[in-house]
Amino acid sequence: MANRSNHTAVEYDSFADIYSLWTDTAAAAQSNLSFYIQAYTATDGPIVELGVGDGRIAVEAASRGCEIVGIDVSPAMLALCRQRAKQAGVSDKITLVEADFRNFQLKQPAALIALPYHSFGHLTTNRSKCQAVERIYSQLRPGGRFLFDDFLMTPQLASRMRQVQLRAAYRSKFGTDVLLWVTSQVDEPSQSITVVTWQDDFDADGQLEWRRYRRLNLSWLDPENVQQLLTETGFQINACLGDFTGSAFSADTAVEQIWDVRKPAHATSMKVIHDRNNWTKGI
Repeated sequence: MANRSNHTAVEYDSFADIYSLWTDTAAAAQSNLSFYIQAYTATDGPIVELGVGDGRIAVEAASRGCEIVGIDVSPAMLALCRQRAKQAGVSDKITLVEADFRNFQLKQPAALIALPYHSFGHLTTNRSKCQAVERIYSQLRPGGRFLFDDFLMTPQLASRMRQVQLRAAYRSKFGTDVLLWVTSQVDEPSQSITVVTWQDDFDADGQLEWRRYRRLNLSWLDPENVQQLLTETGFQINACLGDFTGSAFSADTAVEQIWDVRKPAHATSMKVIHDRNNWTKGI
């Protein structure tokens, strides 16, 4: 686990200097912001955001009065969040912890644990996902809520991700042109994604001067497997939504899978799961 955690942190660290640009140009990042802020501001009690990143959601919620524990495996991302919180004047409302989704430990049980922006997909094996969900369950108070979204991989989304796309065109701090490109390798049998992005920096004459590649490994689960994992862990499912406007999930119209679940109010501990079904075995 430690080796995987370190590898993941290195992947995230490499995105730190372009992360704000990455989220600013992502449709999902724009649509999920108000959804999670509304959930945070409606919560009375400890709020935890896993994969807090640069604080795009957490800092905005803190500026509206929320007190949040932000957890991330990447020191570089946590540094960005710390800086963002300071600039917004809410450093006293955000506690940052460097930890893995699978083994974080809270000082007190949470009322809400959120995992936004497809960050569940950063766990690239089914075993890791099981470990994370079990840990989240253990860190919630009875009646506590777990809210997260995952990729909904459709043929249309897979086709779009496989295309080479110009993600952004902008000026460097030296006044020269920069292009940010992205494509993805999507493997349906293994339900895995490798995002490949490259940054082209040009000189004053328009000649390519420097290129840098970054890679990010992701994965997804089909909705029926997510539901199985959640219920086997002991969660009660409040809703599965198909978009961030609150539409009920429908396989014909959904563009996301957004899960709103609770730890039972009278729960004392997580279910002891002696054996997972075949989709988790040997992975």
